[in-house]
Amino acid sequence: MASARKIVVALIGFVVAMAVAGCTVPDTASGMPPITTADLRKMLGNPNKLKGIQYNREVGLAFQKRVLANLPGPMSLHSNGKRFESKERNRETSGRFKSVIPDGVAGASEGMTSPLPPLITTHPESTFIEVKAVNGVIRPNYGQWQILGMLDALSQSPAASSTGPRRAYPSLYFIVTGDTGISWEVEDEASKRNILVWLSFVAQTWSGRLQVTPPVCLNCWKVLKERQIAATLFGPTFGLPSLGSGASAGQDQPILDDNLIGDPGAPGDTSPNP
Repeated sequence: MASARKIVVALIGFVVAMAVAGCTVPDTASGMPPITTADLRKMLGNPNKLKGIQYNREVGLAFQKRVLANLPGPMSLHSNGKRFESKERNRETSGRFKSVIPDGVAGASEGMTSPLPPLITTHPESTFIEVKAVNGVIRPNYGQWQILGMLDALSQSPAASSTGPRRAYPSLYFIVTGDTGISWEVEDEASKRNILVWLSFVAQTWSGRLQVTPPVCLNCWKVLKERQIAATLFGPTFGLPSLGSGASAGQDQPILDDNLIGDPGAPGDTSPNP
């Protein structure tokens, strides 16, 4: 428990320090180094000789499935396939994308300041979980305005209509690699809509296994008017599965975005990949 507290304190300090840089990235001084997009490539390899977008999509899918099955709490979720309508994403993409498909979906509970409430929730489908392996900064327009679309959909979720001193809040929960940053633009946009933004990273334990670190709230001080931190709980340790063979993808499919392929969803074979 003491080590967990130290990690959370380190994370909070780092979040504050990154205000100067204009984005939030995970702390790397906790004794548990976060993995990067390059680490994911090395861990998973490329046994099926996939290339470009196809390879990166399979890496992202393998990463997403294992993370969702080993969340803090502990909680285990299956990958979400449900679409949530977003008029704002529809507008920004001129009708190409009319909805969003979060990686994971959970509820929200009254009086709980956590992105992962108990199984019994008072407001279903009010937390979106996004597992991101991105070498760069995520802004509202990331992935064809995917992030703005999620905030828009969450603003229409059951928790968004909650009221009172113990009201429930919608949450957007990012679980990321160590080279992924969350822009202050995302936090500001979420705060305007009374949506909480949370951040965890995936770290490698000394035994070589992976683990999701405790979630830290990036904008609770804006929405709740006082800083509130989630329980200092890690997810269970886990390993990565074998890499898939490259199935076709639809809207908002998981993808490794490490600046070797251009924008997510870019067409064509953009080698090299390992």
